[in-house]
Amino acid sequence: MGMWTAVVVVSLAIIIAGIFSDKGKRRHNEELAEELKKLRVKVNALDKDLRYRVATLERIVTNPQEDLKRQFEHLDKAS
Repeated sequence: MGMWTAVVVVSLAIIIAGIFSDKGKRRHNEELAEELKKLRVKVNALDKDLRYRVATLERIVTNPQEDLKRQFEHLDKAS
């Protein structure tokens, strides 16, 4: 094998290895992007649920009827 043949073979091997490496990286990036998308959906769902719960709690705490109920319950327990 001549020197130029060896240079061509090594160059081709490096190019082919680079192509496979890029495909692997691209596939890995696509998997990460999909996982990130799923996590965003979960976080958004949790955020929505927590906002709903906080709004419910705020409504209960600021409702004068609920305060009156608590006062009656406290009096019932005290007696």
